[in-house]
Amino acid sequence: MGQMTRLQTAAGDTDAYLAPARPAPGPPVLLLHAWWGLNDAMRDLADRLAGDGFTVMAPDLFDGTVLTTIEDAEAYTTAIEQGGGGPGGLNPDRIMGRVEAALDHLLAQPDVRGDRAAIVAPSFGGWYGSQVAAGRPDVAAFVSIYSDVYEGPGGAAYLGHFAEDDQFVDTPATGKSLPEGSAAHIYPGMRHWFTEPDRPEFDEKAAELVYARTVEFLRTNLG
Repeated sequence: MGQMTRLQTAAGDTDAYLAPARPAPGPPVLLLHAWWGLNDAMRDLADRLAGDGFTVMAPDLFDGTVLTTIEDAEAYTTAIEQGGGGPGGLNPDRIMGRVEAALDHLLAQPDVRGDRAAIVAPSFGGWYGSQVAAGRPDVAAFVSIYSDVYEGPGGAAYLGHFAEDDQFVDTPATGKSLPEGSAAHIYPGMRHWFTEPDRPEFDEKAAELVYARTVEFLRTNLG
């Protein structure tokens, strides 16, 4: 089981959930939450990845706020993205600063093996993670889970998971050409959030396939 830790950053102090690899040390994975905030589903995913040998840090980008309805989450993130200072003064620049700082803290952890990380980003976290990763050669791999990121930022290898019937982001055309070592998968009949067990869109079989493909991809690209 992981635990919360406090990060001091130029973008303001923030909390993060840190799940050390079992057994330690393990390759570093930065997990960026969806627009619900750092909820139990994200912590559980961090713990599961840690159990499969990765050291995982999941920063709390919303200062402890956890949302449970689409209407509330949409209003909260819209206020952030308008750029004029959302809840608690959050805006895209501050969130990207926190992502950047969390990546630095992750790579400095004693339970980390190697000097290059992966970013795993469901939905909301994808755009922020891709912006940070684009300028970071220490990001070796990027996993987009129904986010609007369709290729590897910078020089990162890329794995995309998309719902066929997604009401929030475009589903890429089948047969899209990606560089060697990258891939995108479309899950028939699925809707946004189909990997999250606390959501009505959850599909266990599809979610397990996403997880298995992600772990294989991370092991290939992080060692």
